[in-house]
Amino acid sequence: MALAYYQLKGPVWDYADGWLGPYNECLWMGLQCNNLDSVNSLALDTNNLFGKFPSELAALSGLASLALTRTHLTGTIPTELFSMPKLRELRLYANQMTGSIPTEVAFASRLESLRLETNFFSGTLVTELGLVSTLTDLNIGFNKFRKSIPTEIGQLRKLKFLRVSRNALSGRLPSEIGRMDALEVLAMTDNLMYGSIPSYYGLLWNLRDFRIAGSGVGGFLPTELALMSNLERLDLGNSNFHGTLMTEMGRLTNLFKMSLNDCDFSGPLPSELGYLWNMTRLQMKNNAFTGTIPHEYGRLDELEQFTLEGNKLIGEVPLEVCDLLTEKLEQFVVDCHNRRSGIGFDCEPGCCTLCRDTS
Repeated sequence: MALAYYQLKGPVWDYADGWLGPYNECLWMGLQCNNLDSVNSLALDTNNLFGKFPSELAALSGLASLALTRTHLTGTIPTELFSMPKLRELRLYANQMTGSIPTEVAFASRLESLRLETNFFSGTLVTELGLVSTLTDLNIGFNKFRKSIPTEIGQLRKLKFLRVSRNALSGRLPSEIGRMDALEVLAMTDNLMYGSIPSYYGLLWNLRDFRIAGSGVGGFLPTELALMSNLERLDLGNSNFHGTLMTEMGRLTNLFKMSLNDCDFSGPLPSELGYLWNMTRLQMKNNAFTGTIPHEYGRLDELEQFTLEGNKLIGEVPLEVCDLLTEKLEQFVVDCHNRRSGIGFDCEPGCCTLCRDTS
């Protein structure tokens, strides 16, 4: 541990209570030990660490949790870490580390959480990730990973959280992800992918949070999406989705946030969305929706934000929707009526909070 202290510039740490002192290392700040005085946890988060990750930490054979986050670590992940027999949690997020995930990750037989987000990791995602069958949490967002997501990722049947947002991942969404029935969060925003959402994703019954905004994915929404009965958040914005919005979306009654902004959806607004009782934010601006606003939306009395500007809607805002402003609705935005095109609404005082000028 003394070697790691000096390699990581221990004298400039913000907190180093006990380190290199006369007491047992189990009393050093950031260390925890088991009953046999063997170090099983090391956490030095937000502690002004500098330097390359010390591979010597892999000698702590009893270590189950290693967390060195929000600091200034550089260099690559030592391959030796994944041979640590008891390692369950590896958190290295918010550093300046580089390189890729080593193929030796396959040897991490007990690893449950791998958090590498917000670094400078790059390269391709190794297929060996699919061999870490104990993983429940994988976050590699905000890095520079490229090429396609390996289909082997679908072998992670215990995975609950998969976050790969803000990379340069390309290719199609692996249909094999539909096998990951423990998945609760799937975040893939802001990548360079293409194709559509595989219908198999409808089998993700435990999914609560599905975000693929700006991922490059588009096309028609599969009707199987409506089978995600536990879905609470859906973000498809800034994508190439098109076609009419299916009426089956009204079955997703646990949804409280849905963003369809900046897509190419068309046709009428489904009245069935009025069954989404828990909805607090409904964002549908900058599409090509036509027709009128269904009066059934007046049932959404939990609604706080409702944005519809940038569409081709006409008619009058239903009184039932206007009345939501007396409930929890704080932002309701539509297009102002354009007399030339006929598109938009005469925004009555006390109804919409803002109408966007379309003249």
